[in-house]
Amino acid sequence: MLNEYQVNRMWESMLAAEARSLYFADLAANYTHQKQWITGLSFFLSSGAAATVISKAPSWVPIVLALTAAGINAYSIAVNLDRKIGTMVKLYSAWNHIATEYERLWNHAYDEDAESRLAAIIQQEREPSGLAATDAPNNQKLLGKWQDYVLRMYHLTEQHG
Repeated sequence: MLNEYQVNRMWESMLAAEARSLYFADLAANYTHQKQWITGLSFFLSSGAAATVISKAPSWVPIVLALTAAGINAYSIAVNLDRKIGTMVKLYSAWNHIATEYERLWNHAYDEDAESRLAAIIQQEREPSGLAATDAPNNQKLLGKWQDYVLRMYHLTEQHG
């Protein structure tokens, strides 16, 4: 059975986990969108369609387009977008699972095993917290957006249009 302090901590942790889950899902979507644009632009710039478009252009245009294609591909490789996407998806999944575990516990906060279940969930936070600290951006503005969303979702703040 959880005491009042533990129940409050569990509630706050559930909201924080939910916000983190949404934050990492948003980052994964943003990185995926970047990757799609880079891939599409690279294919276009290195295709016959681009050659047709620039066939009447000055001689320096194909060089600029080739350098642009090489540059965006080099950027994609240098920042390792594929790995970033995978990491953000892993973090989303971990925090989503943790939020779900907190929600389950919220509905059973006064069961005999509630304290050990809370301790187990807190233990589950260690790995994604460490991974986020080393491999994820710290975008406080974006995280704040999702924290505000979660608070509104639970009717803890005023709803704004």
